[in-house]
Amino acid sequence: MAARYLEEFTVGQVFDTEPVTLSEADLIAFAERYDPQVMHTDPQGAKDTAYGGLIASGHQTIGTAFAQFIKIGIFAENSLGGPAMDEVRWAAPVRPGDTLVTTAEVLEVRKSKSRSDRGIIRMQFLTKVDGREVSRFQTTTFLRRQPSEDAA
Repeated sequence: MAARYLEEFTVGQVFDTEPVTLSEADLIAFAERYDPQVMHTDPQGAKDTAYGGLIASGHQTIGTAFAQFIKIGIFAENSLGGPAMDEVRWAAPVRPGDTLVTTAEVLEVRKSKSRSDRGIIRMQFLTKVDGREVSRFQTTTFLRRQPSEDAA
């Protein structure tokens, strides 16, 4: 999918990402580096936790969801980064072998009041495993506006 400017997004648009399956090795490698808790790093020790077995770090779940969206390519060179991630929720654990399916919905599109070359897009990401919600979060991103005819 080609990169889009701010004006090419509308509230309510939904984008589907490619599903991604997380292996036990994926969960452990991520957790050992970024979230070294027993329920994420030790399959045997995780059996004695409230989860009864190994689960993905929530940070891995939302990071994977966002990465899958970025890989679509619609932000590509027009993204200017973002100042916020809000309303992060983890509804259910992600287990080794689970396949994450993420959709991203446009919640808001507006021009910047202070910078005419950009705007702000807010999106909600929803990730499911086998049709069951596992995580949800919102992002706010600065996105380039389409160059005007006058600037050309």
